[in-house]
Amino acid sequence: MWETEAGSAWLRLLVFAALYVFGLKAGVGADTLSLFFKMIRIDTHVGVSPAALRTQINKMEVLLPLFQEECEKSVKKQRRKVVAGLDETFFGNFMILVLMDLRSGYLLLEDISDDRCYETWYKKVSPRLESLGIEVNHAISDRAKALIKVAVTGFDCDSGADLFHAQQDMSRWLGAKIGRRAANAEKQLQAAKTKESKVSKTATMLKISDLKATRITAEKELEKAKKTQADYHENLQGIGDEVHPFSLNDSRINNAEKVEHQLELRAQAFEKIAEEQEINDHKGMMKKFRNQIQPLAVSISFWWLWVRETLQSLELDTDTELWLTSTLLPVVYWHQKMEQTKNCNSKASYRKAWEVASDKLKAAPFSEKLSISQMQQWLTLAENMARQFQRSSSAVEGRNGCLSQMYHNGRGLTERRLNALTVIHNYGVKREDGTTAAMRLFDTEFPDLFSWLLNEMGELPLPRNSSKRVFSNPLKLLNVPS
Repeated sequence: MWETEAGSAWLRLLVFAALYVFGLKAGVGADTLSLFFKMIRIDTHVGVSPAALRTQINKMEVLLPLFQEECEKSVKKQRRKVVAGLDETFFGNFMILVLMDLRSGYLLLEDISDDRCYETWYKKVSPRLESLGIEVNHAISDRAKALIKVAVTGFDCDSGADLFHAQQDMSRWLGAKIGRRAANAEKQLQAAKTKESKVSKTATMLKISDLKATRITAEKELEKAKKTQADYHENLQGIGDEVHPFSLNDSRINNAEKVEHQLELRAQAFEKIAEEQEINDHKGMMKKFRNQIQPLAVSISFWWLWVRETLQSLELDTDTELWLTSTLLPVVYWHQKMEQTKNCNSKASYRKAWEVASDKLKAAPFSEKLSISQMQQWLTLAENMARQFQRSSSAVEGRNGCLSQMYHNGRGLTERRLNALTVIHNYGVKREDGTTAAMRLFDTEFPDLFSWLLNEMGELPLPRNSSKRVFSNPLKLLNVPS
């Protein structure tokens, strides 16, 4: 079967697909892949020794960056404005600088570096953005000084704080301590109930009364701990609920001043919880959070400025612009958020906000004047606008986590393997809608990455004609010349 043309093509597809998916993307070792190929008994037709497989994987690592280079050269040169996420991640004795377009997920830079100072960042990023014709209008990162300077000085834009890190700071300060106290209160209640249930019938009334009082006290302590924990979770979730271009309650337009005010109220709530629970702030987490309030609100200001500039270029009349920003955009925005989130509580909140905004859209007189084609036109514009709003660099953190898992599974990460994985992320990973990061950034169709790679890999290596294994006999005496 393998000697037929169809069988040979299928065998070639099988081997290279396994090397691409498991050897490159999943980081499975060549020894394990060799064992797999031998178990399915294709080692008589293909060279599947660990050395032969490593050679093929190395060839893939060399070819993949060439694919990205060809695709980027084929793209029509034009200025593209993006919201970028910046971060640094560490693996063993080396560091990786990461720059990603947050809307599309395209990795603009993923490079191993010796340091993370501003000069190094700018030296690596500047020629890369210039070659792609990309202009960073807004940058989101943690509050590392070099990253802020890259945004303000290098990109000449505002540096927005990362919502993920702001919530994480509060969680590290209060979350674990409050959780432990709630767990201890529950254990004390269970112990009190156990003692009360084991009391003998001959026990004195005083002892029974003391055990009951202990149980009631434990119940009150648990109730108090649970209430504190619920307040903490409500305010932690509330940090994210405030950083939206529209109010989660009534879908009215938000601005930076409103967001800063609401985040300050959340900060005061955290301070109250810490004071009641007598939790000290030795590391100054509250000050750190307050320093991020204004940069968090900057994302709102930037997005509304970008929206108004876009609408001005369309030269719309006042009624159309007002309907688009205050009526249609909230519907599209909350729907996108509802589809994106996997948190059940957030999804319920977004659905409620979407339903409120949808009712307002249906009741608007301006909506009834539009034809189906006109509504679809405005809907497409609104979807593009809503996708441009970014408030977190969690996509970059997710990428770092993926690399971390591969680094530890594969016991290392070379520069050539990293370059290959970057190309796979940009051109090989697809979302549910079937688009890759490159397609979303450049708005262009590209050749299928694996199909291109398959055409470039050449023929499969042939198996070696190994000699028969010789078993030595310890009982056989060798003739030794005298």
